[in-house]
Amino acid sequence: MPRLPLLNRKKVALIHSQLLCIDGVSLETEKWIKAYRELGHEVFLVAGKFCTQPKIPFKVIPELALDHPTVESIKRMAFEAPLGEDETKALKDLISSTAKKIKPVLKEFIQKNHITLLSIENVLAIPANIPLGIALKELIEELNIPTIMRHHDFFWERSYYIKYNNVPGILGKAFPPKLNRIEHVTISKIAQQDFLRWTGVDSTVIENAVDFRVLAKADSYNRDFRKELGIGKDQFLLLQPTRILERKRIERSVELAAALNKVYKNDDKCVLIITGPTSGPESKTYFEQLVKKARELSVDILFASDRVYIHRLKKDGKKIYSIDDAYFHADLICFPSDIEGFGNVVIEAAAYKKPLFVNNYPVLRDIKAKGFDFIEMDQNLDKQVVDKTLLILRDKKARDVMLKKNFEVAKKHYSVEALEFSLGKLIDKVDQWNLERMLSEFHSVIYRFT
Repeated sequence: MPRLPLLNRKKVALIHSQLLCIDGVSLETEKWIKAYRELGHEVFLVAGKFCTQPKIPFKVIPELALDHPTVESIKRMAFEAPLGEDETKALKDLISSTAKKIKPVLKEFIQKNHITLLSIENVLAIPANIPLGIALKELIEELNIPTIMRHHDFFWERSYYIKYNNVPGILGKAFPPKLNRIEHVTISKIAQQDFLRWTGVDSTVIENAVDFRVLAKADSYNRDFRKELGIGKDQFLLLQPTRILERKRIERSVELAAALNKVYKNDDKCVLIITGPTSGPESKTYFEQLVKKARELSVDILFASDRVYIHRLKKDGKKIYSIDDAYFHADLICFPSDIEGFGNVVIEAAAYKKPLFVNNYPVLRDIKAKGFDFIEMDQNLDKQVVDKTLLILRDKKARDVMLKKNFEVAKKHYSVEALEFSLGKLIDKVDQWNLERMLSEFHSVIYRFT
């Protein structure tokens, strides 16, 4: 790709609560980092924590992290119980004081590195870190800096954030902020329409992507994946490549494994591997429920977050495999979620030419409309779903037809090259807005002196 003229190159500060981690937003953000750099821009990273040491310039601001004690306290106070007048004042004071800690550090970083574009990931649609949202809103206004905000999901979609009306003014003004110097990005047409209805603000749809250039293949490192994880050659490996959260509805994957075992009259026929960790107290309770259900249904379930990570590494003398290695060795990908902002697993399964068992969550309709063929359920596991799964696992010809079609659709619509094209157009839009603003300011100055 030809390099941009020097005047068009940006210094982009990409901001999120955590980066280079295994959550969906972090993983998708890495593709945007690549896309910005491929387009010729310089990228700087800002986060509350990094799960992997960055190889490009970065800044850690602890108060950006979701698990920072003050941020966690604010979140609990704002969303987990009704507040009286004194408690509301105490909450607002704590939000304000924490935002005042974040803002000058962010401002110094932006100015010191001559940042010309902010790229903000999901911080201003989900109020999981309210002080960060306030600090960013104020900085964007104060510095008049062009900003791209990508929204993966919204607070109004989750009952947790709207059960108690403790911070209506804050949610209405900052999540997201309605400033004309911001280009908003949503990740599906459904999200775009919902965002417009709720905020009155237009957004650009840029769907998530898969980097087809780095898909895992069989090699000396991952050849022993099944052996190391204790999976037999004749067993079906069912992969749930998600964190352990209740909205992922992993119990449906357990039920499918049990149904397949019953057909094969072999409780060891299927192994369900979950690669993501638990996250918070509620997640740990759900983990215990999954263990109990798997035991009741005699399903072999393997929690593999200690053996599967974003990328390969060695830890305590053991191989840690990449999530791509897990995809490569899987027989079936499981993704029976009730709700997702997008659902990267869907297109990753297609890219790896693996059949996908998926619940028909709302955004899936947008993805499916492009021509994919999945094993779909509507809330409940029925005989039709089990029969189609068996057909795909047993019939190589039917499986190959399905997977070839899905791969071709994914490559056409969800490649990193498609992402670079969309992001390039968006940056051109930001440049046009910036040029118009500068011309307007120039004419104002001329007018004052004439």
